Amino acid sequence: MIVLILFAGAIIFAASMIFLKPGLKKWLWVAAGLILAVGSCLLMILNFNSYLGMKEIHSTETKPLATVGQNGALLQYRQLGTKGERVYFYRDNPLEKRVKHTDATTSRVTLNRGAKTDSVRITRTYRVYRNEEWRLLFANGMPNHQLVRSHYTFSVKANEKIQKMTIK
Repeated sequence: MIVLILFAGAIIFAASMIFLKPGLKKWLWVAAGLILAVGSCLLMILNFNSYLGMKEIHSTETKPLATVGQNGALLQYRQLGTKGERVYFYRDNPLEKRVKHTDATTSRVTLNRGAKTDSVRITRTYRVYRNEEWRLLFANGMPNHQLVRSHYTFSVKANEKIQKMTIK
């Protein structure tokens, strides 16, 4: 929608500069076209840089942990690079064979030892439009319900194994 407003502002500006005779009427139409074009450009820039019209929502879920591998480890991790970045592998359902993992680009991981039960608390932050008008205005720009970041808090007992995965 904002692109249509930009296009309409540019057409009004160009048509009034070309076809209208000099006078107050011409300058009012030129000003209206210029305000529409420049205003919609500014709104698009603000939406792209500071997410104008969007708000952040959080969702939290807590699940029990199940063993990942044959050796009884609750968590496995793989080291990425040299700065301590890790990807953690876990299972939250003992009946599933599929192993889930954290995302190295959008996730933050906290490991708490000494908990009474083994669990993972996942807090996800999403960006959504504030209301339907903002969504309609910027529908082609930013997607609605976009994942921004996740925070995984692994709470494990003090004696549980956390195994480093090696690449063979």
